[in-house]
Amino acid sequence: MKKNMKSLIAGGVVLITLTGMLALPSLATVGQKLLRADYHDMKVTLNGKTLKLTDSDGDPVEPFTIDGTTYLPLACISQALGVDVAWDGPNNTVMLTTEDKTAASGTNPSADDIGVEKAKSAALKHTGLSADEVTFIKAKLDYDDGVRVYDVEFWSGSKEYDYEIDAATGAVRSYDFDVEGYTAQSSNDIGVEKAKSAALKHAGLSANEVTFIKAKLDYDDGVRVYDVEFWSGSKEYDYEIDAATGSVRSCDWDIEDYTPVSSGSDTLSKAQIKAIVEKKAGTTGTYRDFHLDRDDGRLVYEGELRSNGMEYEFEIDAVTGAILDWDADWD
Repeated sequence: MKKNMKSLIAGGVVLITLTGMLALPSLATVGQKLLRADYHDMKVTLNGKTLKLTDSDGDPVEPFTIDGTTYLPLACISQALGVDVAWDGPNNTVMLTTEDKTAASGTNPSADDIGVEKAKSAALKHTGLSADEVTFIKAKLDYDDGVRVYDVEFWSGSKEYDYEIDAATGAVRSYDFDVEGYTAQSSNDIGVEKAKSAALKHAGLSANEVTFIKAKLDYDDGVRVYDVEFWSGSKEYDYEIDAATGSVRSCDWDIEDYTPVSSGSDTLSKAQIKAIVEKKAGTTGTYRDFHLDRDDGRLVYEGELRSNGMEYEFEIDAVTGAILDWDADWD
């Protein structure tokens, strides 16, 4: 371990978290911290071919995990993906460049990625609209059947447009639009706490009578809303609150047959859940949309594991570790 770490530092090789795309964690802390590294004889493959991981001196480097997170040598992975790595010592900066010398960053997660602005431009060109004629709702990188795409949504006049743009080529993969009967929403935002209060007031409940499942900002037909979910007794409530006015746009509740989980402290850790998933799948890989949620009053972990062209979708009881739902497909 000491030899490997010394070689890594001397060779200017930086370790990164494997999160599905090449990215450096944003760390502002300066100092030292004692960490436990676990080794599992892990292999890394690219398009089915095992990569040989070495430091700058050619000595083997083995991936390891810390608290359930996998770390890999950046220089080896970058070279395999066609990204150049350099170390700027005076500024403590790792510099990544693609073949066209454009810095790799969060807006360009891959060397062949057009970026979010070009994706928006491609969608606008297809509609024949200019940027000052529309209001963008969303433009983000996503996956569709294993293909990287940009989901672009915007509205103009009374039409809401939905586009899926190929992240590598900029081609329009799919699109549609709906005619909506709404006017532009005020830029005011009541905030999540007022949205929760508005839902509670409508339900006739107080904060100490409920357990919140979710309260987050979202869009519905181009309108900013807060999706608020909570349960009380045997009822699960779902609210949609206008983010500008605080008015209730929609609500419903269901009677569920469950016993509330005693507390979040009873849940398994993400590392324990990952161990269950990887044992079931028989492999390790990259996790996407991995989060704690509630399903019919039960705390569950949901997410996807991607490995060697396979996509494993799972739902696992956060308290017992029981696998509630499992699906494996080629992505």
